[in-house]
Amino acid sequence: MKNRRQSIRAVAQYGATVTIGEARFLINNISSEGIGVVVEGPDTFFLGQRIEAIHFPKENQDMILKGIVSHLSKTDRGYLCGIRFVFSGTGDFVFMEGLARKYH
Repeated sequence: MKNRRQSIRAVAQYGATVTIGEARFLINNISSEGIGVVVEGPDTFFLGQRIEAIHFPKENQDMILKGIVSHLSKTDRGYLCGIRFVFSGTGDFVFMEGLARKYH
């Protein structure tokens, strides 16, 4: 099977979290294109759902991105929810590319 991925995808540091809405989620993996978070069940999010605020803690201020739920799958850690980012500017992409490289 051909690998279609063109960006670095890294496993997040243990305990790294992100806030979506009012809930905090453990980050499973991260890339410049999206993020995988561990969720409690398959009904936490639905495929195609638009996420208006994904909060990434940053030293001086939170970085807030938007995304779309692209997959849900069962794993040994629970359920994994993949969210593809929707960037509003180049600064968002540069931030995520740097964060993914930091974890890689």
